[in-house]
Amino acid sequence: MPPTTQGSLSVPASSSRFITVDGIRIHYREVEGADEAIPAIFTHGGGPGSTGWSNFRLSAAAVSAGRRCYFIDLPQFGDSDMVPIAGPVFSWQADKLRGFMDALGIAKAHLINQSFGGCVAIRLAADHPQRVASLTLIGSQPVARGVMSPLPLFSKHARNIMHDYFVADGGPSLDKMRALIARLEYHDDERVTEDNVRLRYEASIHPGFRALLQTPGAFGEWENLAPVFSAVKAPTLIFWGLHDWFGGIDVPMLMLNQFADARLHVVGNAAHHLQSECAEEFNAHLLAFLEGR
Repeated sequence: MPPTTQGSLSVPASSSRFITVDGIRIHYREVEGADEAIPAIFTHGGGPGSTGWSNFRLSAAAVSAGRRCYFIDLPQFGDSDMVPIAGPVFSWQADKLRGFMDALGIAKAHLINQSFGGCVAIRLAADHPQRVASLTLIGSQPVARGVMSPLPLFSKHARNIMHDYFVADGGPSLDKMRALIARLEYHDDERVTEDNVRLRYEASIHPGFRALLQTPGAFGEWENLAPVFSAVKAPTLIFWGLHDWFGGIDVPMLMLNQFADARLHVVGNAAHHLQSECAEEFNAHLLAFLEGR
């Protein structure tokens, strides 16, 4: 993919690649950077059409200035294989993420993660601390409920998100994707770009994903990660948008209190995808954190 610009930010050229882990073909994009530095691996959220590149391309130039970057599509997302998950979902995906690192010869990486991907990274950091140089989490909800209230993620309204996008009213469309991003992921609707909508929509229409939707149990079992919080030793930077629809500020406070070395950055005028909605602010704080490691 050639270099582009979005607003004031440049998006560097990236190479599309595939690698096989446990018989599963995993897609990722790679942006070259200094090989002597610990690389960065970006993992995406769980919303329709999410991929490592669509979620984090606005951070690619900033982070690759100092290190090689990998933007992974976890299994069941993007151009990776659409295979059923057996057992606890975050443990299963963390095993594939570790296999991805093994296959590429990555001994240790900085893990930069949106929402669902953050839960996968927490599981990996707890089980294999020697593989994780640092954790960056954005809007991740690794618990079944907050201290103050149940997470909206588990409400009867949230359970319709996938059905409404993939099944209702004729299935996926650009208009539905634009509305979903504005309603659930951004605080300011005006910040939703056509490029973001297009990338997410194109990734959402993979025919294999529709087959998964029709396969009972294909998405594995939900996993509450609170019991392993104390095992997370990696330095951690948690980002949270004050208007995050999926959970209140008590969710990152649980992690802040129980991880060995965590700090929290709250953005007032942002929601669930603040790395895209407030990219320059996010990049500045992320780079300061990585340089400190």
